[in-house]
Amino acid sequence: MAQSSGPVGSGLIHESFDNPAFDHAPSQFRYNVVRDRGGYSVEFAGRDGALRGSKPLPYYIGSGATARSYLLESAGFLFEAPVAYYARDRKWGLAPAYDTYAYPYLTRPVMPGCLTCHTSFLSAVPGAQNLYGDPPFGEGGVACERCHGPGEAHIRKMRAGASADGPAILNPAKLAPELRDSICAQCHLSGEVRVMRPGRDWQSYQPGQRLSDAMTVFVRADAGASMKVTSHGEQLAQSACRRASGGRLWCGTCHDPHTVPAPEMKAAWFRQKCLGCHDTAACKETKTARAAKQDDCATCHMPKGSVTDAQHVVYTDHSIPRRPRVPAAETAVAGLKPFGGGTADPRDTALAYGILASRTHTPADQARALAALQQAQRADPDDVEVMVYLAELYRNGGRQDQAIPLYRRAIELDPSQVTAPVGLGAILMERGQDAEAIRLWQDALAKNGGLELTRINLAMAQWRSGDLTAAERTLTEAVELNPGFSTPAELLQKLRAQLRPRK
Repeated sequence: MAQSSGPVGSGLIHESFDNPAFDHAPSQFRYNVVRDRGGYSVEFAGRDGALRGSKPLPYYIGSGATARSYLLESAGFLFEAPVAYYARDRKWGLAPAYDTYAYPYLTRPVMPGCLTCHTSFLSAVPGAQNLYGDPPFGEGGVACERCHGPGEAHIRKMRAGASADGPAILNPAKLAPELRDSICAQCHLSGEVRVMRPGRDWQSYQPGQRLSDAMTVFVRADAGASMKVTSHGEQLAQSACRRASGGRLWCGTCHDPHTVPAPEMKAAWFRQKCLGCHDTAACKETKTARAAKQDDCATCHMPKGSVTDAQHVVYTDHSIPRRPRVPAAETAVAGLKPFGGGTADPRDTALAYGILASRTHTPADQARALAALQQAQRADPDDVEVMVYLAELYRNGGRQDQAIPLYRRAIELDPSQVTAPVGLGAILMERGQDAEAIRLWQDALAKNGGLELTRINLAMAQWRSGDLTAAERTLTEAVELNPGFSTPAELLQKLRAQLRPRK
């Protein structure tokens, strides 16, 4: 946890640069990760060399025990890099979900919800999506306060000695099970969708609180059918060991966040944890077989397997199966339910389906989202999040006249909105209202500078309205942001050809 982020080149695990170059055949781009005195950078080039570029990688995310991702920075905006390092194979490759793109995708925004679980003392700029101060976080890794609460009480206690009232610091192990488990779940229970409670944000949860007071975590109705990178919480909840323990079994039963056993000691370390509840006589394997596995309980009952949301990595199955299981694929039509068997209010459920539909675009999720969001919007006509997701469904479904008033009202109530001005601008440009579309898109780009398609649309609106100088500047910015994306480069070439006789 303490090594989960930092400047590149730091941390206990160091990447191998023996084979830093690799090809992505579908897109025909070649990538190369370079290490020099200035840090790391990623180079990329298309097959014919016309599209090429290089971007610094100032920060890493992930301890490196399994894998590491990297960040790109542009004018204070942070984006996830398209390359990752995979520790097991000591190789570089595309980051998870990047193999579906036909060009180097350099503008996936890194939101506070992601960095909150990997860094400490985050300096997110209010009113923007992925804009941060310099540096973007005050401390790499997960600091003590993430699990033990604010440190002021601890400092006061230590200074005052025995005369001070109250505990010196919060100890998760001494909390009630729901409060204790919430501390781990804040980062290790991602579910299918997380919906923040009204007025709460990703940094508002504090140890000692219930996670459900800050957010509702939704999972698919058939959750557990497949394994994901951060599905430890869902899996452990399904295990017979957890259910039989009456809540006594939790993450801290087997994991000590302050100590990581050496690789050669892991089998014995975790075996002793198992023997805290189980007797060796319960093992049905022969003595010879057990000796061959060095009495490694986890080999049989917590096997490592591939996950559905990342490549080149394997993770431990925390469902603790009695016998190895063959995970079934989750179905795309399964509905959502709150994790842990609780209930969710209609507003949270509506937003969960709205978020899910924006990702999957499946008819089943879109139908559920539309019905739930319409009901939630009738219940509270001024709920900005609800109206934006509903407007997006209307726009994508060809119902622009119903989307427009929702977008306008959302922007009026929440000037920090990004999705609403992007969507409204697209409708207005289609209707020839370029001036207002330009204003809306410029506002959105000030809050998320990586909106590539929005920047291209802005340039086209400027071009169409006759402001060719502004269009050239906008397209130049787009090419500088992502020199591997052909569309703005081709448009810029055409625009300059049109401008050439004028100069």
